[in-house]
Amino acid sequence: MPRELINGYMMHFEDYGSGHPLVLIHGGLGGGDGSAGMVKHHASPLSEVCRAIFYDRRAAGQSEPPSGGYDIPNQVEDMRALLVRLGVERANVLGSSAGGPIATSFALDHPEMTNRLVLVNTMSYASEPERQARKLELDALESRAAVLGREAAVAEALEDRNPGMREAYPEEFHRLEVENLQRFEGILQTLRGYLDIRDSIEKRLGDLACPTLMIHGDADTRIPVECSHRLHELIPGSELHVIPGEGHGLMTNIPDLMRELALEFLNRPAFDPQPSASRTT
Repeated sequence: MPRELINGYMMHFEDYGSGHPLVLIHGGLGGGDGSAGMVKHHASPLSEVCRAIFYDRRAAGQSEPPSGGYDIPNQVEDMRALLVRLGVERANVLGSSAGGPIATSFALDHPEMTNRLVLVNTMSYASEPERQARKLELDALESRAAVLGREAAVAEALEDRNPGMREAYPEEFHRLEVENLQRFEGILQTLRGYLDIRDSIEKRLGDLACPTLMIHGDADTRIPVECSHRLHELIPGSELHVIPGEGHGLMTNIPDLMRELALEFLNRPAFDPQPSASRTT
């Protein structure tokens, strides 16, 4: 699949199927495999019912780590520029975890290009406890790099995120270690970009005009389900679907159910008389 210069960086993207477009924005705060997990689980089945578009954000997956441009407004422009490149005038948008703020901001900034919005195990980044957790990640990465060097800092950060991975999957751990070392500055800038959101998204949620569905697991320790309850409270006419016993990473942990829930919502008629609702599976 292609890698092209999109909004100033070499972006890797993948485009499957035909019909109404669905853009899927992966999570992760820099580094990692980007959209690969979502492509693996969703590209083939989605391509049978719609046009599924995936892309790797800056310093993630197969995209390059440019020297700048990691703030959320510019990451929204990354996505808009990709859709222009692909000739997409209007799309459904799904944002998972760290992809959620980009998806939400895109819908707010470009309502004319947004049909429906699905937000998966995500938040607005206005919640102070969750902001502090990301701030601790950034502080730990920077302090470890200063004391131990970047290589050790990257290894310890990977171990923090994936306990036991070094022993269980040494080759995979080493691959991510090498790749994230190359993206070190991009990862730092990504973390800073998300911390800079503050309440800039939350204070605009009342203006969100498109139909919106939140899906969250009530056992999520990375981003607590209360964050989706807050989104549901502030987004007019939105729906919240809570899945008991599920943690973070719903798009790859329970892909079939997630695809079923998302497509049921996305394929509803243009006029949907259902009121604002909260559901539990």
